[in-house]
Amino acid sequence: MKRLLTLFVLLCAFTMANAYNDDYWPRSYFIHAGFGATATRGDINERPITVTDSTGKKSTIYTPALEMIPTPDFTIGANIRDFSLAINFQYWKTSSEFIGNETLSEDVTLWRLGFEVTYNLFWPDFFQIGLGLGYSYTNLKTEHSAFIGDRTLASTLMGSGVGLITNIHYYLTDNIAMVPAIKIYENWFKAVNSSATGTCDLDPYLWQTYVLVSLGLQFQF
Repeated sequence: MKRLLTLFVLLCAFTMANAYNDDYWPRSYFIHAGFGATATRGDINERPITVTDSTGKKSTIYTPALEMIPTPDFTIGANIRDFSLAINFQYWKTSSEFIGNETLSEDVTLWRLGFEVTYNLFWPDFFQIGLGLGYSYTNLKTEHSAFIGDRTLASTLMGSGVGLITNIHYYLTDNIAMVPAIKIYENWFKAVNSSATGTCDLDPYLWQTYVLVSLGLQFQF
């Protein structure tokens, strides 16, 4: 999270530092709302987790059997000449069975906060192709998934990820664009938390790939 805040501060500083040079660094700002689906594969889909807290007590944490997730996709950002810098947010709540315990089904909440940098080919034409990279923090909370003795508690997986960002901007007007996008994130979940165990490091990390395909509408001002 600190890295995301640092990148955002750098974005603001860069914009302010170049405010005097509007001819070479023309700027605009945008908001974007989209919706799509995320396919996910990796360690989370394979097995439950066994963790040991600081007191030596072991617990079993079941991971959700998520393979396809509907996903809203919200973004705010700035266009600086042919570059776009943006903060991206995704959130979804659903119900899922557990890997290794298919008789149970619980609520799962997934959210991701990320920073994206893209280069827009063919700028400033009405048709542009964006290629870029992203960095994100991901939080995956599952209710009643941590089995500790005779208790069941919520557990939260926490980690980071890097992504490949591709999109197309088709400007219907000077201010409104249709934006189909494909985003591929490689996430590593390095910690899990429950109220009984606190935060426990995962060794090895859980690696998970997310592929988001979305269609959105962008307003530029």
